[in-house]
Amino acid sequence: MLLIQVGINLGWPSPNLVKLTAPNSTIPVTASEASWVISSARLGGFAGAIVALICVAFVGSKKTILLTLAIISTSWACVIIANSVDWLYTSRFLSGLTQSTTFSSFPLYLGEVSPPKIRGALMCLSMVGAPVGIFFGTIAESYLSMKISSSIYLALCWIAMIIFIWLPDSPYHLVKTGDHKCARKSINWYFSNCDVDKELDEIRNFVEANIGQSMKEQLYELNSPHIRKSLFVLLTLYILSELCGAVNLLAYMEIILIHAKCNFVSPKVFVIFASSSGIFMIGLTMKLIEKCGRRFLMMISSIGTSLGMVGLATHFCLLNANVDPVVIQWLPFISIMLFLMTFAIGYSCVPHTVLGELFPDNAKNVAAFLATLTASIFGFVITKAYQPMVDFMGEAFVFWIHAGFSIMAVPCIVFLMPETKGKTFLEIQNLLVKKKDALSVETNIPYLNKVEMITEL
Repeated sequence: MLLIQVGINLGWPSPNLVKLTAPNSTIPVTASEASWVISSARLGGFAGAIVALICVAFVGSKKTILLTLAIISTSWACVIIANSVDWLYTSRFLSGLTQSTTFSSFPLYLGEVSPPKIRGALMCLSMVGAPVGIFFGTIAESYLSMKISSSIYLALCWIAMIIFIWLPDSPYHLVKTGDHKCARKSINWYFSNCDVDKELDEIRNFVEANIGQSMKEQLYELNSPHIRKSLFVLLTLYILSELCGAVNLLAYMEIILIHAKCNFVSPKVFVIFASSSGIFMIGLTMKLIEKCGRRFLMMISSIGTSLGMVGLATHFCLLNANVDPVVIQWLPFISIMLFLMTFAIGYSCVPHTVLGELFPDNAKNVAAFLATLTASIFGFVITKAYQPMVDFMGEAFVFWIHAGFSIMAVPCIVFLMPETKGKTFLEIQNLLVKKKDALSVETNIPYLNKVEMITEL
């Protein structure tokens, strides 16, 4: 339910920007203000990265998730009472903040409370929540007023909080806080038919191996050559996923179709149909990621998103050349579907997967923080610059830029990104450093067995 809320927030802009910028809008919004409504979420993501780093470290993943749900509730309340665009800025800022806290806490919580045999399947299954939320939110926003739809989302958020608050905390967090009695109860709740004493000992050993590092010491880990290389690869993947233009396409999809003069299918109906494609593609990615490998999916994603943007840019170039829009109105539909489907199999999931595979546990939190921070900065620049660039140079120019960034990603992936499919942590590190340094990598990773256990999650 948490990821459904995240999906709703991701799909919220496209149908609502059309309403807000219409002449009869109850909350009049200019094109410039609309760009701030979109980009406010990325500013929130910047703040959320900092909040998540602090909250997960001090109060644990469960309480961070509860805080996230409370903030999501506040964001929907802002929409319900909104009578000016300032309330929408606040709502979108909070929604962006919760996206960062969600992806920093939810995978950690699920990994700590799910049995190893079904942990991977549960993680992949839970990720379906985001495209389901986009699909559900797009339908609701297309046919209901913002206040009514936001009231529904608020009610769903409260239900999620009521259910989640009664669940036990993670046994890992309870052991960290020294509450071994509650940790035993938590193990009994989450890991049925297991040896509680054995499981508790394993968790205690794991926690003792990681506890005690200050933030300064965790940052110092980044001085290691192999960690720096891993961080460079990770940040590159996160930046590329922003530069390809997915956020702009999702936010402005209905407006793009209207400007493209596509009447074969109602833009509103097509946005709903397009948003459903993510559900199917996430399921397909679950099968492909272990069969085809991460690099292959990222290359397919880069080429596919580039072709999608080329199609959109070509369409607007033809419109500028006074070509009959009826003849070419199929092109935006095909281009958008190609973009969304290929984005889903690579950019949307591989960077998050690689995060768990490139870093030892004592550097993973800092790496996730820096990746989220970097993505938020680039995402803010991309979303805020979109409308001014469209106004000044036209849609075609913007789409050519996104296409260029996407195709530039291919050599970056080929020459920088290691293939991590089926490899242990040490094997991955040996791919990142020179062969002559392989021994130093091995001797400087005393926590290797622990990391290999984590990457199996």
